[in-house]
Amino acid sequence: MVSESGTYVYAVGRNLDEEVLSGLEGVGGSSVRMISHRELTAVVSTVDLEEFGEAALRRNLEVLAWVEETARRHDEVVRRAAAITTALAPFRLVTIYRSDDAACDRIEELYDDLVLVLDRVDRRSEWSVKVFCRARSVPSATVEAASSGVAYLERRRAEIRDRQQAAGEQQMLADQLFWDLVPGAAATRRLPPQDQKLTGRREPMALNASFLVDDEHSTDFFELVNETRARYPSLDIEVNGPWPPYSFAVLDKP
Repeated sequence: MVSESGTYVYAVGRNLDEEVLSGLEGVGGSSVRMISHRELTAVVSTVDLEEFGEAALRRNLEVLAWVEETARRHDEVVRRAAAITTALAPFRLVTIYRSDDAACDRIEELYDDLVLVLDRVDRRSEWSVKVFCRARSVPSATVEAASSGVAYLERRRAEIRDRQQAAGEQQMLADQLFWDLVPGAAATRRLPPQDQKLTGRREPMALNASFLVDDEHSTDFFELVNETRARYPSLDIEVNGPWPPYSFAVLDKP
């Protein structure tokens, strides 16, 4: 019995050369190819719906190893495609249509938005800046004798107030740092801080931001981050990039 297949879309861009991506392995071990609609080109794969159909996805998205492998393959294809064009709009993970024709129909529905997105990200890349609060030494309350229980509770309250005040001050500094970096980017997005389980760090994240930077100004932006780093010694700043503009290729329509 022949299983049904669908069209997995990684991204849509302009001026893409299919030969450059030939031989690249996509999600589920599929081959990467391209389909065109008007002047746009979609980077796609043909996938088995027994693995990528609606019911299968509900199961597979609960399997961490499957999600990690699929996300890794998806990102690799997007990065390779971004390297051969100046304008690429990455699609969300596991964006799948019933056929190439159905994918083209959707591209037509999104055409105006896609053109705006591609114009926005043309010759630009995404940089991530994450800011963590360095641990600050706050005197801890010590266990007093039983007769001084009231004093101990007061010290505990003072310790909590000091920690809250320190956290508030660090957050204000992180907000100020963000605005110091804004002039170096064409666009910005502030994202929710990541949980400590995801960051693997004990320090809380005070800022999680993405910056869309002109490719010709990437070095300038990196230097700006380093200059800013020196002005905020109490903050630990992580900068990563350049990446495909995931955060800035968001379409208005779902």
